[in-house]
Amino acid sequence: MKKIKCSICGKKFEPTSSRSKYCSEKCRKDGARENQRKLMKKKRAAKKQEKNKKVNPNILPVKKRKKSKNLLKHYRDFKKRILANEEKFNFVSRTLVEGIEVHEDNFEQLVIEKIKEQSK
Repeated sequence: MKKIKCSICGKKFEPTSSRSKYCSEKCRKDGARENQRKLMKKKRAAKKQEKNKKVNPNILPVKKRKKSKNLLKHYRDFKKRILANEEKFNFVSRTLVEGIEVHEDNFEQLVIEKIKEQSK
């Protein structure tokens, strides 16, 4: 067989098999340690990246301001859900949004006005 270069120390040696990369037992151990180091470095980087992807529960996500049409629809649907739930369980709750109770006739309009006041 022809001589090949050791992956660790760079010395030329005659391999005992076609897959040999190292000239001695010491170089083989050093190579294994180096490969393990690279593997662990990749794992730590992947773990760090995964950790950075997770949203911190202590930081509230920034909510975009909804358009007034969407707000009106949102609070109309919200009122329907609350009233349907009350009817289902035969129970009258006291649900307040911005200090306005859901059972008021013009609940949606009052909430939107209150939100507009606060944004000024």
